[in-house]
Amino acid sequence: MSFNPRYFTPLLVAAGAIASIAAAPIAAADGADATIDDLQAQGYTVQINWINGFDTKPLSLCSVTSINDPNSSPQPKTSTTLYVDVWCPNHND
Repeated sequence: MSFNPRYFTPLLVAAGAIASIAAAPIAAADGADATIDDLQAQGYTVQINWINGFDTKPLSLCSVTSINDPNSSPQPKTSTTLYVDVWCPNHND
């Protein structure tokens, strides 16, 4: 059985999208503080984008919704700034 490239490309794109969605909750499962600490330990500079909630909440109560690397060229991590979108609760519930 051979693959027709016309059908293989959308299948490959769909598989990549599913893999990235499946991996995203793992990074945010322990709270935004753990994700940010991990990125900083790898040598990245991290900037927080507050998406929802109050920045007065502890990051352990918040979650990361995405990690953005505007400069994805291969370079040393120490010169790379990642922008982390953080969602925090609005209330003390």
